[in-house]
Amino acid sequence: MGPEYAAWLGFLETTGAPPDGVPLPAGAAAEALLRQIGLDEPDLGVMLAELPTPGAQPELWWLFERCYHAVLRDVGQPGAITRWPSLPAQLGATGRCFWVWVYLAAVPALRRWHRAHGIADEVSDSTIADLGRHVRLYRRRTGSVGFDEQFWFGLHFRGDLFELGRLQFNPYRLLTGPAGPLFWYAEPPGEGFRPGDPALGVHIPESGPLTPAACDASFKAAQEFFARLFPSQTYRVATCTSWLMDDQLLEYLDADSNIVRFQRRFDLVPGVRDDDQSPVRFVFHQELSELDQLTPRTRLERAIVAHIAAGKHWHMRTGALRLGA
Repeated sequence: MGPEYAAWLGFLETTGAPPDGVPLPAGAAAEALLRQIGLDEPDLGVMLAELPTPGAQPELWWLFERCYHAVLRDVGQPGAITRWPSLPAQLGATGRCFWVWVYLAAVPALRRWHRAHGIADEVSDSTIADLGRHVRLYRRRTGSVGFDEQFWFGLHFRGDLFELGRLQFNPYRLLTGPAGPLFWYAEPPGEGFRPGDPALGVHIPESGPLTPAACDASFKAAQEFFARLFPSQTYRVATCTSWLMDDQLLEYLDADSNIVRFQRRFDLVPGVRDDDQSPVRFVFHQELSELDQLTPRTRLERAIVAHIAAGKHWHMRTGALRLGA
């Protein structure tokens, strides 16, 4: 590990090993845990082969213990921010699978926090299963078994993100902290809102059609869920920052398409950021550099490729939705 890891290694040195060790499952228990988050072959076998052990690779275990300890300290600490770098590429599958096992070791602690706060097992299961979803997406994008969304998944463990039906939600405060300003806007998204007001960030995992009925159920569940979890807060607005908020999609898709109907729930906040990479990765599970290798089949796929090929750019945008209106 080169000098770019020095600060992080210093942080881990200070963190130290967890006083009670690491409750990492092995054998059949490890396989059962991987299956619970939705993994199957070929991911399953590779992940099991890369299960860290104290004796086989002492240096890796040193990292593993301290990363687990740091994740454990963040469980149920909304707003805590810890940067988690990917391990060097030359470590191969060992490095690519590392963060999956770190988070899986901390799953029992997260479940205890969920239960202590009255969070239903169904919500807990689906929130944790997002880890398996990203492993599957990594393989589709790269052809290898691995995981590189360790920073994103820290939200789940801190109590900053929950999957409630079709959509995911994270509580935050408008225009404060690392969540805002989101790229461009310097004013609250709509009259009557102020910096620091409670808000719900809306995220769209890849888990099937974005139907209006499923989204309606998610928004209803979110308002009830956060009212119970944080009764002292009133969430009057939800925001979604995504390429799916790009109003250029209206030029290509039917007005009754699921994407357009989802977008029209929101009022767009002024400002854009060019982002061709996100739609290519989300829809094709490939990189923008491979555009000439793509074979678009659906209307959305053809629109994404044609737009970029014409020299235009897709935009990342933010939409705001008043809740309870």
